[in-house]
This record gives sequence, structure tokens and C-alpha cells, in this order.
Amino acid sequence: MSFITNTLRCAAMLIVPLCLSACGVDRWAGYAEKTKTDRWIDSLMRERYLWNDRIPDFNKLNYFQAPATFFKALLAQEDKLSAIDSLPSVAVRSIADTRYSYGIQYSMFGPMYNDTAYFARVDYVAHHSPAELAGLQRGDWIMEMNGGPVTRKNYVLLSGSGAVTLTVGSYDIPTDSVIARETPVPMGAACAITDNPVYYNKVYQRADKRIGYLVYNRCTFGADPAAPDNRPYDRDLLDASNTLAAAGAAGGDFILDLRYNDGGDMACAELLCTLLAPAGALGEVLGYAQYNDRIGTTTLTLDPARITGGTNLNVQTLYVLTGTQTAAAAELIINCLKPYMSVVLVGQKSAGQTLYTERYANPELLIRITPVVCRLFNSDNSSDYAGGFTPDYLLNPDDYPAYFLPLGDERELLLGTALSLIDGSYTAQ
Repeated sequence: MSFITNTLRCAAMLIVPLCLSACGVDRWAGYAEKTKTDRWIDSLMRERYLWNDRIPDFNKLNYFQAPATFFKALLAQEDKLSAIDSLPSVAVRSIADTRYSYGIQYSMFGPMYNDTAYFARVDYVAHHSPAELAGLQRGDWIMEMNGGPVTRKNYVLLSGSGAVTLTVGSYDIPTDSVIARETPVPMGAACAITDNPVYYNKVYQRADKRIGYLVYNRCTFGADPAAPDNRPYDRDLLDASNTLAAAGAAGGDFILDLRYNDGGDMACAELLCTLLAPAGALGEVLGYAQYNDRIGTTTLTLDPARITGGTNLNVQTLYVLTGTQTAAAAELIINCLKPYMSVVLVGQKSAGQTLYTERYANPELLIRITPVVCRLFNSDNSSDYAGGFTPDYLLNPDDYPAYFLPLGDERELLLGTALSLIDGSYTAQ
């Protein structure tokens, strides 16, 4: 903590007590207790917030406000990303991205057969989850729960509740409808799910080409006190690079699936970029993170030491599968690799988040804030995707229900399109 920060913190603490002790009554202890959360927020924001020069002066702030109200008073007008929440409202985590659920992400469609009944399409299934153990896959349709319809009032139960019996259907091409399977599907109660972001990898053979495919669903290293290096997901990413290289996926075309990657840790994005970059680019500048004037600018690099234990895949053309959830650090990967290789986007327009946020938690105060801390640029000083990256091949999987299939299935719309672009068999949908 800098001298300036400590000085400002003390100033914030002293403003009101001077008034409260004017009548000869020392109210410092009571004041400090009632304002400590707001003072912690204030101190951290003045140190780390990108627009810290716009935070109001101490004498214009009310340190007795509710933390959420106080936090909002510090934000720049254009800031739509910074957030605050209380730790008790966040699922308890022994490892990053652990959540209490069935392990499914779904989309609601309907009403299907009356004014209130809906179908829930399974968009994503976490590994080792109740949903996966029940046999659910991406592209399945949940038509009923415990013999009753899915409605606006009860669909939230799909996010996590007790054991349930599902009526599951599949899309039928001839009838352009969802047909229920004969056997109901029992699914166990929701539980704590740890969703490893290194979700899937495979090498496909097309003519004389071996094409690597990696599904990476969040830029997180998965801090786990029980792990020797405390970065188990980074280790999994390095292991995946070895597996892909051993299967012949290095030195050519590669497909990176970021459609469910909503960002995360910048260092994880650096790691993945270094694994994918052309060998000749190792050691070069990857990009820049521009913080406030107090912190300055940090240089991101393609440091080969970062991938010790893994294999540089020396990709020449990168096909990135994108969706509306593709954001922040995931977009950094796209932007920062563009100067070094051909990057072809397939899917939907990305979120367009050129600003980077960081989380700061205070367990004693039971609060966490996630302020914007920097802007991201590639090595060409480009950061022109605030409106989102528009894919070279714009495809919405919702429009092609017959090809809404599990990730890794060669017939799945976005993967199948990328494979056909590589092998030369592509025809416009």
C-alpha cells in the first residue's frame, strides 16, 4: 500500500470524528464500526479503479450509506461492469467455479402446448454432475418434471433442487418437432459442481490434416488449497496441449471453442495464447493492460517459460467458435493473437468487453467488489471490439436445431462448419 493511499485512508477516517467529538463525547469507536465497510471500499477503489480520478472527494461522500449504495456513488457514469455483492450470497467454493446445481445450462422455449408449458433445451452439461450421470446431453429437451409441465413458476428448479424425474425429448427432423422418449429419466439431487473449464479436447483427421479442437469455458486457474501448485486448471491446460501435440495437432490449423467462455483471469488467457501462438512469436509482446495513472501499464507477453510442462502448438490458422457469452479475457485471446496468425471466427457476435475487472473480497466484512481496473490492447495497440467481434461466418445454433449436438460431435453446427472450412468442403448454410 502506497504512502498516498494510507494518507487518504486516514483522511477518510478522520473527517466525521472531528465533528462527533465536538461536544466532548468520543464517538470514534462507534463511527469506525459503522463506516468500516464503506471505508474499505473507498480505499480499494481509490487504489485500483480505472477511473479513480473521478471518485468524489471524501467530504462529498456519505460513509454511513449501505455498501451497495456507497459503491454506486463512486462509479464513473460510463461504467456498466463494476459490481458488488455480499459473500454469503455467493456459493461456498473449495475450488474455483464450484456451484450447487444439477450441472446444466438451459434455454427456455415455448409455450409449447398451452399458455404456460415450456420446454427447456439443454445447452451445456458439466462433467461429473447429476445431469451427466443421468445421461443428459447438450441438445436434449426437458419436457416435464415429475410428470408435470415446465412453467414460468417452476423452471428455476432446473438450476438446482431435489431428485427429480424428467421427461426428455429429442428434436425430430421429419416432423420439425420435439418427440418425447418412452423412458423417464431420473436425475439425482443438486450438489456442489466443480466445472473444469478445460472441458474437452480432441484431434480430428481430415484427409492429410490433423486438426486440434479445445473447448475452454473460462479463464480460471482453479485455486485449490489441496493442489501442490494451487493452479490445477492451468496444469490441465498444459496437459491438454501435450495430448493434442502427441496426436499430431501442432503446426497447422486449430479450433478453439470459446462460446461459453465469459472471461476470467488475464494470466490464464496469456497461458493459452502462449500455447497456441506460432513458435516464432514466443518471447514477443502479446498486449497491454492499461490501468489508472497510479498503477500504469502492464505488458502481456508470450513468455515460453509460462508453458513449462506443456507444448507450444505452433498454430498457423486459428478457428475460434464464439457465442454471445464470449467476453473479456476470452476476447483478449482473440484480439491478442490476431497480430501473429490468421484468426477466423465462426458463430455469434461476442460481448465486446474491452475492459477488465478484478475481484476483491473481504471475508471479515463479508463483502466482495468487482471493479473495472484496466483497458486491454493487443501488441498493435488495438482494442476496437467494444461492439463485439463479428464472426467471419455468422451462425446462430438456435436456427439449426438438427445440428444442436454435444460439444465435440463433428456434426455440431459450429465445429462442423470450422472442420469443413479447413478441409475445403464448406458450403454456405
